[in-house]
Amino acid sequence: MSAARFLSQRGHDVTLAEKEDQLGGQSNLAWRATGKEGMKTTLDSLELSLRQGGAKVLTGRVADLELVRERSPDLLVWATGAFQNIPEIPGLEKQYGLTSIEYFKNEKEIRGPRVLVIGAGRTGLEIAEKLGRAGYDVVATKRTDPIGGMMEMITKNLALKRIGEMKNVILMPHTTVKSFKDKSVDIEQDGVRMSLEPFDTVILASGMLSAPMPDEEIRKSVAGIEVIGDANDVRDIFCATQAGYQLATKY
Repeated sequence: MSAARFLSQRGHDVTLAEKEDQLGGQSNLAWRATGKEGMKTTLDSLELSLRQGGAKVLTGRVADLELVRERSPDLLVWATGAFQNIPEIPGLEKQYGLTSIEYFKNEKEIRGPRVLVIGAGRTGLEIAEKLGRAGYDVVATKRTDPIGGMMEMITKNLALKRIGEMKNVILMPHTTVKSFKDKSVDIEQDGVRMSLEPFDTVILASGMLSAPMPDEEIRKSVAGIEVIGDANDVRDIFCATQAGYQLATKY
């Protein structure tokens, strides 16, 4: 969206294709986290300025070979985002669970009272806090420190303070989930093996992976390709919007 907006402002004929029925990607989910409600206004403002700038917007349209040949672009900007990393944990496939994306989309119910959040980075911490406020008994694990990685320091400290006041939320840094069994969950914390009671729901917030690059046929069909945003390097919304602006200044 950022790239399309600024490229249009610089006089280019821009078409933005989005496979979903609305623009914004995972930014449509980010504002649903506690304390991030204001991000929706920012997203709406970006979409408004994009549309007012004259870019053609195609929703419900995948950027496939057919579309590329139809539009015959001089430049293809590949900003397809990222997808959920699914860790390889024995027994995980037998657990009732959902990804962080499914959680924020409200695509599946949360079964309680016990919920395990695998990954206590920024997203996992936000989920743990929301579930704690809703009354669930939550355990959030993170293989490395710090808890809430990639969060702005003041925001993280405030979130940790709020969570620290919740007796029903436990944060476990330096903790790896080793396996799921019928009557236990085996974990390892700081080299010490131990077991937890089973959970009713497992939520995967174990990081994101960049979406696949354009295939060979698409690459052959355009003169130039730029890969930006999470498709290039998984970071945050600020970096993504800056990447769009910085790309536009090159053309």
